[in-house]
Amino acid sequence: MVAKNRSMELTPVAAPAVPSSAQQLESAVRRALNDSDGLDIGSLVVRRIPNGVCLEGVIRVSSDDFDVCSGVREIEGVGEVVNNLVVCWNCPQPASGVGVGDEMFM
Repeated sequence: MVAKNRSMELTPVAAPAVPSSAQQLESAVRRALNDSDGLDIGSLVVRRIPNGVCLEGVIRVSSDDFDVCSGVREIEGVGEVVNNLVVCWNCPQPASGVGVGDEMFM
């Protein structure tokens, strides 16, 4: 399990045993990213690879010093992170009139 800290990186906290399945590891990574301050997920796919995870999707980050990969590497069972994320750094929030089908970042 991972908790938030003020520097906008993921910080490891006491976690249960190493996730025993690909689905458990993928869920742990997704939860850690969802709980991160300064990170807004437009879409996220987490796939287990032999020594870690592959991240794909679109995220919005509100700080230049946010490091997704190093934080994810702190999760038990993750050695390697293949980062295929599209990152929007310090971009404005979408307009309030954006339709349901337009929820992805512009």
